[in-house]
This record gives sequence, C-alpha cells and structure tokens, in this order.
Amino acid sequence: MIATVLNGAGDVDFIGRPNTGTMNICPQTEVADDFTHQVVADFQAAHLNPNLTDNFVGTLMAKVTFNSVVNTLCTMFEITMGEFIASPVAEKLSKQLIDEAYTACEAAGIQLLNTREEEWESVVHVSRDANPLHYPSMYQDMSKNRPTEVDYINGYIYEVGHAHGFEASTHNFLRNLVHLAEFGKTFDMDAFRAEVLAR
Repeated sequence: MIATVLNGAGDVDFIGRPNTGTMNICPQTEVADDFTHQVVADFQAAHLNPNLTDNFVGTLMAKVTFNSVVNTLCTMFEITMGEFIASPVAEKLSKQLIDEAYTACEAAGIQLLNTREEEWESVVHVSRDANPLHYPSMYQDMSKNRPTEVDYINGYIYEVGHAHGFEASTHNFLRNLVHLAEFGKTFDMDAFRAEVLAR
C-alpha cells in the first residue's frame, strides 16, 4: 500500500505522505527465516511499516482485491485515489467489488488477511490519508498506451470465482470496460475515417 510512479525501467519514485504506507510481507514457504526477518527490519528502518504474515495466497489476494477497486475505477475515470474516495458513490462501488472478491476467494478456499470491512477501511485510509494525489499503476500504464494488468486483477478474481462456481460479474464487466478503454486509446480514427469514406 505504498504508492510509486514507474518513470521507466529501474526508475521508480515513491510518493505519498511519509510513514503512512504499509506493506504485507510473506515468504512463499509461509515460514519466515533469518533473511525474511532482516528484510522486515530493513523495511521498518525505512519507515515502510511492514507486516509479516504467514498466509501467502491470502496476502497476495488482499492486494489484488484492493487493486481491483482503486486501480480499476481510478483508471476508468482518470482520477486520483483522493478524488475517488471523495466521491459519494465510492463506498457503494468499493463494497460491491470487495464483496464479490471475498465471495470468489471463499468459494476457492482462500482466507484473506482482512475482513470485508477492514478491506474497505484500507481503501479509505490509503486513498484519503496515504496517497490522495496518486494515480494508480493501471492508470499510469493506460495513459502511456501500455497494456494494463486488469486481466491479472479483476480478471483473475473473476477466474478464481468462475472455477469454483461463483460468477464475479462486476469484476468481469470492469475488466471488459478497461479493455474497451485501452482499445479506444490506441484506435486510429483517421485510418478508420479513410476506410469508411472509401467504402
């Protein structure tokens, strides 16, 4: 939950208010060794507020769920996280997506780190307090005509649920909307006009 701007390969700026971001860390083995504890200590010294967990998939899906709300909606409407959370419909939209993601994960037997309400509170804190001026990574990709990660966020939540009998239809709808927006950003209108006029 620490915002960055990817300026180019190996060129990353960390943004947001100092000491307000947090991060979850979990070794893939789910067993912390000496190196894991050293990484945690280094991140603590850097004021990145690490939280060591022992639930690898739940840790990953907690971040995917957060991104499925903030990244996707901010990208669709080209707004910052602070603008999003100030909207009178932010809570309704967020909770609909969070509920679908949690139900998909529950169907797959995945235990997330937070409750649904805690996930919503995380969206509020990070968007309002930690990174209100931040445009998420998906927006950064779309604004530079790079392919977005929507298939690995909303699309992945949909696929997890679908594989276990649950249709996360809002996530699938948003995935397709982002792909439509990507298409619109790269559509060559001049070539299309010429083709239509030549018919």
